[in-house]
Amino acid sequence: MKKPENMLVLCLILVLLFNPSVAWGQATSEPQPADVFQQIIQLVVENNPILESQRSFVNTIEEMPEPGAGFINLEELQSRSRRVGEEGVEIPLLSLSAVIQVETFVQRKLDREKTLAQAKQSYENLKASLISNLMAKVTEMAKLENKRENLQELKSFLETRRDSLEKQVKAGIQEPSALFDVTERVMQTSLGIKDAASELEILKLETAISLGGEKWEDLLDLLNQV
Repeated sequence: MKKPENMLVLCLILVLLFNPSVAWGQATSEPQPADVFQQIIQLVVENNPILESQRSFVNTIEEMPEPGAGFINLEELQSRSRRVGEEGVEIPLLSLSAVIQVETFVQRKLDREKTLAQAKQSYENLKASLISNLMAKVTEMAKLENKRENLQELKSFLETRRDSLEKQVKAGIQEPSALFDVTERVMQTSLGIKDAASELEILKLETAISLGGEKWEDLLDLLNQV
């Protein structure tokens, strides 16, 4: 199975996406994104209501007594099951009711093991799906953050251009229409920055509430650190 390997690669990509300095080996005293991201995954896995419910279901099955416990004494049945005949041949001594008891016990034990295996597999599937969903949301957050930063850089460039045009318009070198165009772009870029920031905050809040369970506020704090 390549899922764990793919998941590890995706985690590494997210780390580099959030903090390019890691890729270049730059020293920093701030918390490493990898550490924060690991805390995010751990918090979600431990506190997500759906996953917690499935985990409780698995624990309940594991804590159930063995089928027939207190009713069937296997050692006693085994000791009474055979005797040695005159010529050393073992002869079965189990009664029909005892045989039925053993068959029922074995079948229930097998059913319990099958149910437990299915419950554990369901838990692992839910866990993988949950982490995949979390990664998709965190990746979208990274895109929105990059978009906001790119728009901020564009705004800074346009503002510098606007200041230069203002001087040129006052000096009669440029027409006022050129200044109007740049000013309009500055306003549109500012609006784009606000929209990206708003989308990012909403996505973080929605992710924290939907995946963090009772610890959603702690999850929101961690998402803000990424």
